[in-house]
Amino acid sequence: MEKYINPWIKKIKQRPFNPQRPEGSVDLYIGENPYPPSPHVLKAIAAAAENINKYPDSAGDAVKEKLAAYTKANKEQIVIGNGSDDLIELMVKVFVKQKEKVIIPIPGYFSYWRSTKIRGGVPVFVNRKDNFELDIEKIVQADAKLVFIGSPNNPTGNIVSQEEIIEILEKMDCIIVVDECYFEFSQNTVIDLLQTYENLIVLRSLSKTFGLAGLRFGYAIAHPTLIQYFNKAIQMYPVNKLAQAAVISSLDDLEYLKANIQKICQEREVLTEKIGDLGFTVYPSETNFLLVRTEALNISGNEIVASLKSNNIFVQNIGLKPGLDAYYFKTAIGTKEENEILLKHLKQIVSNR
Repeated sequence: MEKYINPWIKKIKQRPFNPQRPEGSVDLYIGENPYPPSPHVLKAIAAAAENINKYPDSAGDAVKEKLAAYTKANKEQIVIGNGSDDLIELMVKVFVKQKEKVIIPIPGYFSYWRSTKIRGGVPVFVNRKDNFELDIEKIVQADAKLVFIGSPNNPTGNIVSQEEIIEILEKMDCIIVVDECYFEFSQNTVIDLLQTYENLIVLRSLSKTFGLAGLRFGYAIAHPTLIQYFNKAIQMYPVNKLAQAAVISSLDDLEYLKANIQKICQEREVLTEKIGDLGFTVYPSETNFLLVRTEALNISGNEIVASLKSNNIFVQNIGLKPGLDAYYFKTAIGTKEENEILLKHLKQIVSNR
């Protein structure tokens, strides 16, 4: 069977699937929104399900019109997909040939290099500085077809300034993708730069902020010419009927979104302070998760994750991921009750050292 498989696919490490968590567990692993969509959105999903025997709108015109109003972009500048991961792979498919390079500042989102490898491209890692800021000098010196920049960045939680993005755009002749999937938490965007730079793409998602992770929806904003090429390469029905209905309804209920964002940000500040009080290093975050360093307590991230898991509390072990050593873990911001359970068990771990 091996002879039928593309050689670059053989080299890709299998990503572990996320198993179903036990009943009653505290799941802070992936970074989902702890709050469900609004009742209006749930009603819209139920109504759309009545016609689930019919294919969805392949163009997604109604969704794009809502997104255009929300982002102040033009409908012709928008492409939609089955989550941001789908669009990341689409971008690699459109721009990158086999053995061509894609620049990825690390630590960064794993899907950037996974999608690059799936398409036979070559991910080029550029280490961030000690404070996780971009090393722009090293980025602009690299030769590549495509650059992925998270802002806010996953897993570090920090933003990239518009001035830094402009510097990269001015000094590089390639496609620059700014991943703003956590925009609603940070309110930091470079969308206005699209009018000046035709090689800029802004990527977003409704999974984390709008609580639609289970439906999978992402979108990108770019020059209309780039969107035309995306539409040539995208699958026939990129977004299902239920997701389209949910997105339209969510964008009609922004007050519900703002209330949930406020609760999450308030809990984030409380959790940051209290985890820090235990002796951990907690990095400032403009997202719904926290990156935590454990070295000061002489305990690895893996030990923390394993101990919490034994109590049905799930956080992410990202130690030894590209750009990180063994002393890190990442936790989502849960509800107040979930965060208190996490803190209780972190205190126990520290006191037992």
